[in-house]
Order: sequence, then C-alpha cells, then structure tokens
Amino acid sequence: MRNELLNELKLEDLQGEARELAETIGMDAFRRLVDVYGGTGRVYIPQADKLLIPIRDRLIRDEYNGSNVYALCKKWNLSEGYVRGIVREKTEQIRRAPLDGQCTLFDV
Repeated sequence: MRNELLNELKLEDLQGEARELAETIGMDAFRRLVDVYGGTGRVYIPQADKLLIPIRDRLIRDEYNGSNVYALCKKWNLSEGYVRGIVREKTEQIRRAPLDGQCTLFDV
C-alpha cells in the first residue's frame, strides 16, 4: 500500500527541501530515495569539493615529472608541502628509476 501511494507522489505535493531535492534529482529518484532511506538519518551528501580531491590528486600525480612542484602549486593553488605529499610515492619511483641508457644490476 505504501509503495502504491509513494508512486502517486507528485512534485506539486512537496514543499521546502523535499521539493528542492526532487527538482534536483527527479521524482523517480526522489521516490526511491524516500523508500530506501526516508526517516533513517543515514544519508549524508558530501560536498563536491571533498569528492573531487582524489581526482585532483590523481591529475597532479599524472602531471608531476620530478621537477615541476612549484608549477603544480601555482596551478592547483596548493602549498608546496601539500603537493609534495601528493607526489611522494611518484617521487620515489622517479628517484629509483635508472637514468636513460643506464643499466641496472638485473640487466646484466
């Protein structure tokens, strides 16, 4: 019975934040959200900035070439320490890599 009534729910029936949410995600998604999470208090919607941090960090690592920390700081508006923390692992990989034309002990 509840699901039947929920299917009858229209945008015009909503007010305030519920209406704003339904307008943003659409009525079908709103109905599913209400059905699954309604009243539970378990839904948290993170800020977009927080969700984008891993993508930003990946792009910084992709752009990092071992000598462009300051350019990355300027481009991404981050401190040197923060950028160095992001690229720490890649820095070690670059340092351990043999120079062009250089053989390693394992190449012999």
